Amino acid sequence: MRTADPTVRSRRGRGVRVVAWALPAALLLGAGGYVWAAANAPLPEPTLTQAAAAEPITARADAPQAVVDERELPTAIGWLHTDDVWSNDGGVYPLASISKLITVLVCQEREPLAPGDEGRTYTWSAADRDRQNGYIALDGVAYPIPVGTEVTLREMLTLIFLPSANDFAAAYAYSVFGDNDTFVAAVRDWAERNGLESLEMVEPTGMDEGNRASAADLVRIARMALNNPTISEFTGTQSATMPWGIGVIENTNPLLGELPGMLGVKTGRSDSAGFNFIAAQSDMAGEREVVKISVTLARPSLQARAQSGREMLAAIGELPLPVEVVRAGEQIGTLTGVDGATVNVTAASAASTTLLPGETTKRTVELRDDAATAESPGTIRVEAPTGPIEVALKRDGELPEPDLWWRITHPSELFGWGGQAG
Repeated sequence: MRTADPTVRSRRGRGVRVVAWALPAALLLGAGGYVWAAANAPLPEPTLTQAAAAEPITARADAPQAVVDERELPTAIGWLHTDDVWSNDGGVYPLASISKLITVLVCQEREPLAPGDEGRTYTWSAADRDRQNGYIALDGVAYPIPVGTEVTLREMLTLIFLPSANDFAAAYAYSVFGDNDTFVAAVRDWAERNGLESLEMVEPTGMDEGNRASAADLVRIARMALNNPTISEFTGTQSATMPWGIGVIENTNPLLGELPGMLGVKTGRSDSAGFNFIAAQSDMAGEREVVKISVTLARPSLQARAQSGREMLAAIGELPLPVEVVRAGEQIGTLTGVDGATVNVTAASAASTTLLPGETTKRTVELRDDAATAESPGTIRVEAPTGPIEVALKRDGELPEPDLWWRITHPSELFGWGGQAG
């Protein structure tokens, strides 16, 4: 029988002992590495479960209609910075001197005058004198000046807008377009491009009752005039002193100087038209500056015309809707960590705005990537007609981090393991 070599037995014994201690050591090292990895692994971002989403807020669009429907005579209202118009009458009515506002808008598009400029100089002609005499014979407003008198464009517009001079309105229109037919064609093209379907003009002054439009289209025309800084300058001027022996002239708008924030814009009167009035007033709706526009047509007297403007501007002022779009402390949702721990997320402050009829505000919640640790977890963003409003979110406490035992025992949540094979 062969005897085993003792050297060989010794080497085998050492190998067994190495395996015996190396395997546990490897296991310990692996476990230690896993624990270290679990302890230091970045946590998945928390998720925000929102409370019931806030519904958009819309100011009722039917309230202005009720206001105009209370009036028996043609009435329309609106605001400068919105497109909506409310009217109680879709008919077309004689414009009288409101025609001059349209004349200047059309001429200004062809030949703009910068605010404050004098503009070109026009020489008064025999044809101007003859038209002037015709307007006077018809009891129209006119200011006779000698043939050959040089008149600046600023002087023309002052006489057109303040006392509503027919002779200067006609001279201005024909100096820009050459003759009445070309002027009328220009007005027609301008009306078509601006969607003024009711507007018809046959001459520049309003002395002809063929100049007609609806009350609603006059609100739209008022917006264009108010957005023109040159025209706004004249319609809001109460008085001026003119040369050629004319002296002081007064604006026919009865509310300039009476009501705060009055901006103009134009009056008109004739036997068939009655007394017409486009009025505009700047006002505060909450902390929002707005411009109210009122159109009243066919009033029976100067006093009734002025009162119609007062009443409508006051009624429009009652229509804006103040709304609180975010309440301070309002619960926006719940922030949930990877381990299921939760903390409420609320609005850090309140926010409000003012809506005009038909306007809408809505809000969204934007969460930061580091919502669990950042000073503010995110923002409520409100889209309002006046511009975006942002309100910071806050956590009602801190979101606790999972402990080491949870990290060790939840590799799937921590490392994303355990997904199904596709």
